[in-house]
Amino acid sequence: MKDKRYPQVRRLTSEYIEHQEKMREEKERRKKGLKRRLSVFGGAIGAFMIFAVITLFQQHNAIESQEQENYQLETQLSDMKEEGTALEEEIEALHNPEYIAELARRDYFLTKPNETLFQLPRDEEPSE
Repeated sequence: MKDKRYPQVRRLTSEYIEHQEKMREEKERRKKGLKRRLSVFGGAIGAFMIFAVITLFQQHNAIESQEQENYQLETQLSDMKEEGTALEEEIEALHNPEYIAELARRDYFLTKPNETLFQLPRDEEPSE
């Protein structure tokens, strides 16, 4: 091999120069391998992060919908408890003979003996 600047000078090849050249090539090869391993490892971590974010988002939505359903069921339960107490009060009132007589007069127009029932028309709108 001849140097272009000095056509008369030959390049010397020594063991040291060859050894240094091999070391440089080995270093380049290792650097490429390191880049390749790091890129594969980074891609795997990126894929894991994407999977984790998607999973967390789905779980957040599921929890939110369950909380909403839980709230609706709790309001429904409180409404049913109120209705249950109202029905228990109605049952207690139905054990009272005076309340039964009032219901019979109001709903079925029953009367006591020697009692006259007058039914007045109900005005839905107050007259002015």
